[in-house]
Formats: sequence, structure tokens, C-alpha cells
Amino acid sequence: MSRARWWVIGGVAGVVLVAAAVWIWQSTSGSPTPEDAAISYLRALESGDPDAVEATGVDVSTEALTAFAAATGVIEDAAVTSASDDRRARGGEEATVGISFVLDGEEHTAELSLTPVGGRWIVDASGLGTVTPTTTIGSFVAVSEQTLPTAEMASLLPAAYSVAPAPVALLDGRSALVVLPGEESELAVEATLRPEATVAAQKQLDDYLTACTTPSDAAPEGCGIRIPWGTEFRAVSEFRYRVDELPTVTLDGTGFRADGGALVATLVGAGQDGTARTTTYRTDSWGVRGEVTFTDEGLVLSVW
Repeated sequence: MSRARWWVIGGVAGVVLVAAAVWIWQSTSGSPTPEDAAISYLRALESGDPDAVEATGVDVSTEALTAFAAATGVIEDAAVTSASDDRRARGGEEATVGISFVLDGEEHTAELSLTPVGGRWIVDASGLGTVTPTTTIGSFVAVSEQTLPTAEMASLLPAAYSVAPAPVALLDGRSALVVLPGEESELAVEATLRPEATVAAQKQLDDYLTACTTPSDAAPEGCGIRIPWGTEFRAVSEFRYRVDELPTVTLDGTGFRADGGALVATLVGAGQDGTARTTTYRTDSWGVRGEVTFTDEGLVLSVW
């Protein structure tokens, strides 16, 4: 084979190597155009993979990524429909890409704004949507393991979600949420009490009232214990208690009442005549009232 033929073959190989190098550079150095960056972002959303979304460079919170991992539906059939370079018109570095997609069985269109960051185009906050949730009970809602405070705007990735009142172990109820890029929405979640909420409240109240009824030298406050000792005692040095039955809790969304408790109190001190006195009092209608607050992890009782 002649030297000339070897040079031709070598030249073809060189072209192939150069092309491969260009492909590798494009694959590792980021999307070369705003349209390519938009497509990469849309494909990541279609995958439902939080890591793939984060890899596109979009500024998204850990909370939004955690919620996205539990999305009940992701976008489908996403495509770029238009693109415009707005760098001159806006006096800065920015591009706008029109997109279309299907989410939750409906077709949608939107615009993504992109800016160059570190040598590649990145979708900005226009690629996320926002929601302000409320709930009829409590101050938090949950998307799977991610909790969000109510009455506060939260940014989420475009997807369909199932939102529940939090904590989900104590509250029941579900509402569907569809988050679209660049759009604000509000969501009202109807909540009801699970039986576990009453169990948790009863346990907390039992512990509280048990602490109230430990022997002491003064009557406890905020325990529903009222002893008419003033007419019989000049002074009391010891309060002792025997709990025959703790009050039973009934909850509503914001408060509680506990009734039906049976309590025996024995007081030791000095009678009105100054002599030593010990007297026992009993009530079969021991009860307390108060408020209940639901946190993102449980509930807290506040006794009046």
C-alpha cells in the first residue's frame, strides 16, 4: 500500500477523532444552546429523578427535590416550541425558550428563562412553580416525607403531587396538586383527626397529670385540681394524691377537653384552731380543658 493511501486513512481517522472529541466536549461541558439546556431540564423532569434535575444546574432546594421524589405524576411529551435570545433586548445575558408538555392528562405551555452560568445555560426560577398551602387542622402539610409550613409560599418542581395534612400519623386527608413552571397556586387541604391523634393526646395528658399529682407542699396550678381547704386549714404542709381514674380526652381541631377523672387528695397541715389536721377530699368529676397544637412531627397540649 502506498504512502499516499496511508495518509488518507490517517486523515479519516483524524477526522473521526476530532468529531469524537467535539461530542465528548459537548457532553461534558454543558448544553451549548439555551434550547439544548431546556430540553435537558425537561428530560430530567420527565425522568422523575431528583438527581437528574439537580444535575441540570437549576437552583432548587433540597425540600423541593425531596418532594419531587414522591411526585404522583411527571411531565410527558415535553418539547421546545420556540426560542429567542433576549440578551440585547434586556441588556443582559438571558434567553427565553417556549415549551409544551402534558401533565396530569392535560396539555400545557410555558416559557423558560435561562442564563449562562459557568459556561452553560441554566434554567432559572421560571422552571419551578410555587404553592401556598393551607389546612383546616394544623400548620403543616406533607408531600410524602417532606413537610411544608402553611400560609407560606413554597417552590416546587413541575409535577403532580398528593398533599396531606401533617403530621400524617395523626391527621388524615389528601388533596391533589399540579405545579406548573412559572405559575403560582394555592391549595386548601381538608384535614380530619385520626384515632392516633386522640391516643397521642391521651398519653401526653396522662404524663402531664401524673406529674401534677406527685406529693408537694403546694397545690399544683393548671391541673384542674381545686381543693376547698381554706375553710378547714390555716396552713397546709403536704398535698398527697391518689389517682383512681385519669380524665378521658376528647379532641377537636384546635382544642381538647378531658372529663371523668377520679382523684383523691389528702392534705396535711394545721387546722383553723392551730392543731394538726389531716383531711381527705375526693372528686369523681376531675377534668381539664386546653388547646392542641399540631406540629410537623406531633401534637402539643396546653392546659388552661
